[in-house]
Amino acid sequence: MKAMKWMAAALALHGIGCASLPNMDSSMPIEIDHGFFASRYKQAGRPIDPGDMVARLKQEPSAESAASRGEGLRVVSSVMASVAGVLIGWPLGQAIGGERKPIWALAGVGAGVFAVNIPIAIWADSSMDSAVEAYNKTRTFSDDTTTEPEVSTEDTRTPGARAGSTSPSGPPGVFGFAFGASMEASAAACRQGGHTWSEEEGAGRCSGAPAEGLAGAAAQLDFTDGRLTAVELVIRPPDDAQGWASAFRETEAVLVRTHGKSKERTFVVPDDCKAEERFLACVAEGKVTGSASWSLDDGHSVALSIAGSPPPSTIRVRARSGQ
Repeated sequence: MKAMKWMAAALALHGIGCASLPNMDSSMPIEIDHGFFASRYKQAGRPIDPGDMVARLKQEPSAESAASRGEGLRVVSSVMASVAGVLIGWPLGQAIGGERKPIWALAGVGAGVFAVNIPIAIWADSSMDSAVEAYNKTRTFSDDTTTEPEVSTEDTRTPGARAGSTSPSGPPGVFGFAFGASMEASAAACRQGGHTWSEEEGAGRCSGAPAEGLAGAAAQLDFTDGRLTAVELVIRPPDDAQGWASAFRETEAVLVRTHGKSKERTFVVPDDCKAEERFLACVAEGKVTGSASWSLDDGHSVALSIAGSPPPSTIRVRARSGQ
């Protein structure tokens, strides 16, 4: 029962609409506010009408493709969310109404539809975020404090050079570190980013990533013959099911925006793990699994995974040099 409630709550959060919001102002940049299961768009800190924003983005050559794709995926996601909500809500309504034998099988089907809808919703949000970034990149605004986003479109970025960076002037390489760099240079990059550096048995550890993008991530660096060959970001999500799901979604969304759609992706939540009180235990036991991988143009690779052990359970993002 509790599982149905938290899934229904997530569906409700995903489907919340924006009524009587102001239209988009073409003289101002668009801000992206990442919320639970959705991105909200603002200007000057105030939410704007998403429908009007999409219509205007589709008129921009640099943003039209991503905006159209995001709009189509959101329609599919909304339909699936509605179907899942009906299937989950029907037996709940029966139970509240005193029905002796609610059709709980419908709720199970609804939970399955909801699970299938998660990657579609992520792709939709990522596509729309890319459209917004393209719009901000190619327009000139009167506010001198406007910062340009990392890339103009998903198809024109240079993945290896921009992985983990939020601006063209950010640190080079992956997550602010450069493959092939010495341990001393990597330590300097870490400290310049305001983080703490430590070394152990030929490996390095940075308390954060010099380049922005994945908040709260600690970096583990591997060296071969004194040169950097791999960087692994370790992210510890909140200790609750919804916080965990949100952290995984946000991490994957950042990687999709940076590198495009993953080459391979799997995410499995067994039926006995869909209850909120069981989810984290299932992650620790290795029953909940998830992974995605990207092959970059420069030969480097990036992989996203869930690590249930050793405790505490973490989300891992590993970038490996192709040389």
